[in-house]
Amino acid sequence: MTNSSRNTLVLLVLFILSSVFASYTLSKSDKKLKEAQSKLKETKENIVVLNRKIANREILEEEYEMQQAVASSQFKIIMEDDSSIISYDYLLRVLNWLNKDLYYDFGMSKKTEEDYNEYVISGAASYMDLVKFTRLLEYQRALITIEDLSVSNQSAGADSVDFSMMFRTYAHEEGFPVSAISYNTMKKAVHEYDLFRHRYLRDAYRHSGLDTRLLDLDNANLIAISDGRVFIRDEAGIIRMLKKGDDILYGHLQKVDSREGFALFVINKYGFEENLILYLE
Repeated sequence: MTNSSRNTLVLLVLFILSSVFASYTLSKSDKKLKEAQSKLKETKENIVVLNRKIANREILEEEYEMQQAVASSQFKIIMEDDSSIISYDYLLRVLNWLNKDLYYDFGMSKKTEEDYNEYVISGAASYMDLVKFTRLLEYQRALITIEDLSVSNQSAGADSVDFSMMFRTYAHEEGFPVSAISYNTMKKAVHEYDLFRHRYLRDAYRHSGLDTRLLDLDNANLIAISDGRVFIRDEAGIIRMLKKGDDILYGHLQKVDSREGFALFVINKYGFEENLILYLE
């Protein structure tokens, strides 16, 4: 065999081996490519399913947030269920919001086939505590209506009253759970003052913590105004000199008007502020 034939044979063998190796490599690469494409397709399908689930979850979350927002913002909300235990627990929540302890007997007055139940509570409490409790109960978001309230002081102490209250609680299967009903802040506070304190007798407030040396405007006369000051003669004939901001019994001097000849006082004698004007005589 000549050298050229030998070389040709070697090259042919190398070519065949190269072709076989290339074919094997391409086949393997094609198989990997198909596997990768299959996995990519599966991944895309999973992504589509996941996006659909995420979209549904967002819708559910938005609906839940909307319901929670409604439950926290609506003035009146119907509870989804009611029983004596639920109503009793709700009263405890109201007292917790009030930060007061009221002792009373609790019982169901009537269980109806309609959308409400009636309950009765009775006991003794401080008058202002009862006022705040009643107001808080009726003005919270849970739909509860006070149908009857009676107050007496026949057997209560000097600073408390006996009370009996009948109220109705309303429920519907499409309502909100009691736990979702949050506290509703009330901006206007109740003017708190003692209803049992004597108001008209002079001797009644000598021991009530007030400084009786201050000017009492009852039977007082404005006799002169000078340089932002006023001169007032009290019922004992003593002349008092006051300037703006000075205290008097139950209040203070608010304004001095020398041109119009009057002094304006702000007093809080009966639990609310009122203006009292003295003119020059």
